Amino acid sequence: MREAASVLATTTIVTLMFSLGLGLKPYPFLLLRDRPAFLWRVLLGTGVLVPLAGLALVLLPLHGQLSRPAWVAMALMLACPSAPLILFRVRSSGGTAELAARLQIGAALLAIVTVPLMEVIFRAAAGLRGWEVAGWGISPGQVAGQVLKVQVLPVVAGVLLGQWQPGLASRCSRSLGALATVLLIVMLVALLLLSGRQLLPFLQQNLVGLAGMAVLSAVSLAIGYALAGPDPLERRTVALVTGMRNTGLAAQLALSYGKGLAGLIPGLLAYVLITVIVTTLFLRWQQRQLAPSG
Repeated sequence: MREAASVLATTTIVTLMFSLGLGLKPYPFLLLRDRPAFLWRVLLGTGVLVPLAGLALVLLPLHGQLSRPAWVAMALMLACPSAPLILFRVRSSGGTAELAARLQIGAALLAIVTVPLMEVIFRAAAGLRGWEVAGWGISPGQVAGQVLKVQVLPVVAGVLLGQWQPGLASRCSRSLGALATVLLIVMLVALLLLSGRQLLPFLQQNLVGLAGMAVLSAVSLAIGYALAGPDPLERRTVALVTGMRNTGLAAQLALSYGKGLAGLIPGLLAYVLITVIVTTLFLRWQQRQLAPSG
């Protein structure tokens, strides 16, 4: 069951990233030409500042009160940017979907550097605090290889095909996007079935960890909101880009390299649930904030 879930997670994230690359038009890197400072500010915010802030504000202060599975689950979610469903969340909330897509592709490409870097930093922090990250057998090179294989190459392939055969890419993009969404839902259901018996005990035994996850979600949203600039729609969009983490990539890494760490998958599912709740509250607050100007 675990091996099947791992294959499903890999297939899901590859399909999502490829469909994202196919659907991005026109030329996907205009932000790098027109607004380089904004682009790098947001990408470094979601890929570096969010995980480091989470480490400094939550993980290290709570290190003695968190179980290993909760600690590693939170670290994994913090380290993995470019959430697969960010475009759907942005569209439904009235944000700027094209901006979110460009930022998501940038974060996906940059992740080949930032995710291994965060793995080194988090492992060092855990060691410095007396933690033994048992059951987590992965090196920075393996992290980079996984990110390249399941995220960077599919995005690049989609972008290149979209530039070479725009008509074909346009026809395939919507269908693949729908397929990817279905696969993501199936993957989450599979993870729930895989860890169903462990989920409720995890929630009951990790109340401090759940509170920490809520704080991390709020901090991630706040960082994006602060980095975006004065435009209200861009603030909403960038906050969602930084606040929503890449569940598919985190699950793929956990299933491949965290086999000896019981409770890790329930930790990821708990983080996803709390992120949904926190972002929903954020969007409701945003609606009230934007109502007078509307």
